Amino acid sequence: MTIYEVSPTGANEFVVRGFKNRQKLMNHWQNGRTHREEYPYFTMEQYERRAIELAESAVGENILGHVDKDGYITRYDKLTNDFVKGHPYRGIVTMFKPIDGENYYLRALKGDLEHGGRS
Repeated sequence: MTIYEVSPTGANEFVVRGFKNRQKLMNHWQNGRTHREEYPYFTMEQYERRAIELAESAVGENILGHVDKDGYITRYDKLTNDFVKGHPYRGIVTMFKPIDGENYYLRALKGDLEHGGRS
């Protein structure tokens, strides 16, 4: 495994290709606070693929993003209102559609930058 510096704005390649394990995926898809209702036209597998696709995306046009102090990548797609957070070696943490959209992302950015993150 090659260890590389996580880019706050560039494309990143995830080694863990989704959630850390199936149980973590199930917890986000249908257990607890479900995100399945936010993605009615997705299967669970499509939800996971979209999370990876967005997390690996470079910042630009409609994609906002940064990295927190621990190397977790955050991306927000202004067109689809998708917010994702994950780490290339630990997998996706979450993906959802925040109720207040871009403002949610901006608050996350501010908090992460105040605690050593990079944009």
